[in-house]
Amino acid sequence: MTAPRAIINKLGMFLDKCHQAAWRLKDPSNLAVTRILFGFLMVLDIHIERGFAEVDHRFGDFTQCHFPLFDFVKPLTFQWMCMLYLLMWLGACGIMLGYNFKLSCLSFSVPYWYVLLLDKTSWNNHSYLYGLLSILLLFSSANHYCSIDAWIDPNIRNKPVPNWNYILVKFQIFLLYFYAGVKKMDPEWLGGYSMRNLGSHRVFTPFTVFLSEETIEYYMVHLGGFILDLTVGFWLLWPKSRPLALFFATSFHVMNAQLFTIGMFPYVCLATLPVFCDDDWPKRWIAVCPGLLRKCLPDATKITNVCDSPVEKRGKNSSFKLTLMGLYVVTQLALPWSHSVTQGYNNWTNGLYGYSWDMMVHAWETMHVVVTVKDKTTGRINYLDTEVFVRNDKWVGHADMIYQYAHCVKDRLGAVNMTDVAIYVDVWRSLNGRFQQRLIDPRVNLLEAEWSPFRPTPWLMPLLTELSAWRQKLNQLERTVFDWSDSSRVAFVADFPGLSMDNYVPAGVTNATIQVLEGQVELSIENGTRSYLNVNDTASLPSSVMHRITTTSNIPACYMYTFVGPSSDSPSANASSRNAKTPQSTTHEDVSLMTPFAKSLALVGQSLLNLVFGIPLVMHNKTRKLPLCTHTVKLLTVFHGDVESTPTRCRSVPWRVVTSPAVRAGCCGNECEEASRNLELRQQQQQWCRSHNLMLYVGVLLDVLHHQRCLQNRAAA
Repeated sequence: MTAPRAIINKLGMFLDKCHQAAWRLKDPSNLAVTRILFGFLMVLDIHIERGFAEVDHRFGDFTQCHFPLFDFVKPLTFQWMCMLYLLMWLGACGIMLGYNFKLSCLSFSVPYWYVLLLDKTSWNNHSYLYGLLSILLLFSSANHYCSIDAWIDPNIRNKPVPNWNYILVKFQIFLLYFYAGVKKMDPEWLGGYSMRNLGSHRVFTPFTVFLSEETIEYYMVHLGGFILDLTVGFWLLWPKSRPLALFFATSFHVMNAQLFTIGMFPYVCLATLPVFCDDDWPKRWIAVCPGLLRKCLPDATKITNVCDSPVEKRGKNSSFKLTLMGLYVVTQLALPWSHSVTQGYNNWTNGLYGYSWDMMVHAWETMHVVVTVKDKTTGRINYLDTEVFVRNDKWVGHADMIYQYAHCVKDRLGAVNMTDVAIYVDVWRSLNGRFQQRLIDPRVNLLEAEWSPFRPTPWLMPLLTELSAWRQKLNQLERTVFDWSDSSRVAFVADFPGLSMDNYVPAGVTNATIQVLEGQVELSIENGTRSYLNVNDTASLPSSVMHRITTTSNIPACYMYTFVGPSSDSPSANASSRNAKTPQSTTHEDVSLMTPFAKSLALVGQSLLNLVFGIPLVMHNKTRKLPLCTHTVKLLTVFHGDVESTPTRCRSVPWRVVTSPAVRAGCCGNECEEASRNLELRQQQQQWCRSHNLMLYVGVLLDVLHHQRCLQNRAAA
């Protein structure tokens, strides 16, 4: 009995120490700074990365496919989604101002997590981080300083806060850095394969004086990033090393903001760095400001009762709160390593990208995607335009979302009386500079396939790790091809035994050749020519003709395409990764003509008019496409150029809008009539508002410009 009693006593002493540390009173000013900066950045982020300005495109089309984490999570109607986003934005404003703080946190957090769970294609680590910080702020007392609540209620004004308010935020930010460093222990990162072509970016210009681009990429980007992520959290916790840690962390995030298009993430990290400093540093800064400026700043009075009563008295629910904090800590420690449980979300890498803190460890590149729809009744083969039912291409890299996509397409095709169909998806991707290869088995009908979140996906093709050693040689071959001319292009492909790939060389591409690097393939030209190619064999590919490459060896075959053609911004223009910052692709032209804030306001105004008065809605520049090309020719995106079309052939280009007028009219619908209808609806809205003496911003000018541009394009065609 002595041993158990001793254990219980030690456990009680440990819990007492935890209570003293968690409920030690701290100055609220540092936490208030974190609250204000986080709220301000979320006010901006909601319009941009959260998609407030594109609610009409995300949720205004009932044919849109969504990829929720749980199938029972469904989007609201467009009007109510606008109201939900408005509630989230008002919550962010309330967090920033510290007004009705708890209600504001709820107003932000609940819609935020709902929208996040509604669409896995928008998941990333920083989106997950924002949601966690909103929960931590909800349970904190961050409104005790520099807030409207504190100005209204003297009882909380400048009142000290329990230390656990700071501990949990520090823990979450520490874990962000530390786990990011642990995940970078991956051989792919330490080997220098994850981030490529960054050494030439302008942020590294000062270092190119004495370092080569390859040295910068390996030692500064890979090894430097690994060491900083793994250790900077410890530096921030130790007061003596904190100034140096703040300098390096600030430089790191400023560089990331220039290198990558990752929204507010670098700025949120910068906003949370001061939380590691002393709890009263804002007041000390205010105290040394000039007298006139100090009068405009919050009160810098030090809290005297912190010394008198350093620990908050134990309350009725203190043990319960301590238990909740412990559960939160354990959950955050364990969740990034839960991939052995949620095996259905694993692909070539572990789990969904969004909660694992494996930031930038894996660089993906998609060469092309072919979606084949077979009508079982007639046997007819159709090829689906991959842009029709989705907003972006993130779904192609995850088996769970490909499965959801196939079933969504089945439901959409049912509207055109195609009910008895089979759907096959062929995805070609490259991981960290490897060969382009198939991600899933193209022979599996996804409507009959099995998928479970807790079992491995049986129709997932394995990563060809036996070809990983080729990466150094691929880099050399790539540089050799690029030296030929500015228009030289290369693509490296690997395929499994018995499988084949159909391809087409557009007329604008010249000197197209294929060379086998390993294994054996059969080359079949559309006109009937057939030949076998072994290692180092090369064959020329005629333009404007389909060809098929079939792997005939018992081992996976790899080969490379070389060609000369027009430059392209497509991610598959070359087989090399392009990780440097590039403009975000925008499906809709109106984003550049109207600021996100103004458009969000217009969408809210439309929704209110529709809900209250029944005024018709307008979707900005919504291009409708006929989803199916009913001919049996596929055009992959190894090559690039304008597509020649004839009345008997429709070649749809995945990821790229077909530029031929005949193909646009035949396969992509007619957006000019849509713009004209939008213009008429806008004018009806304006007329109604005038007749009811309402002043409301509407984008009539936007639709007039788009309508005129469509007519000009039609005349030119």
